[in-house]
Amino acid sequence: MSDAADRDETGTPDSDTSRGEYLLGALGAVVVLLVLAFLAHQAVVVRDGRPQLSVAAAEAQQVEGGWAVPVEVVNEGGQTAEQVEVTGVLSRDGTEVQQATATFSYLAPGSRQSGALLFSADPTDGRLEIRPAAYTLP
Repeated sequence: MSDAADRDETGTPDSDTSRGEYLLGALGAVVVLLVLAFLAHQAVVVRDGRPQLSVAAAEAQQVEGGWAVPVEVVNEGGQTAEQVEVTGVLSRDGTEVQQATATFSYLAPGSRQSGALLFSADPTDGRLEIRPAAYTLP
């Protein structure tokens, strides 16, 4: 082919790639690099650590046959926890009245699950201590 065949009608070299295509390619490369950096950060920094469990309880509600205390357990750590056991101990005047437990099968890092602890005695009449009691690692 001759050099003249590679030119358009204005006499400038014919280019199949426009400036917009180069810009879009560069933008795609930046997005790919940002995703790779995020994944590396998640793999090295965030996932490096044990489960960090916390439990928040809502107001007790009277239900048929007793009382239910809604709870939400949160894993703020970097590792999954399985078979998370949450315990609630109701005591009055320093004496344990009743204990209730709930087991959450799986808590991924950064996740939360809800459940309830069931009591036959009124948990609003006394001191209720709720905490994570145990978990296993996958």
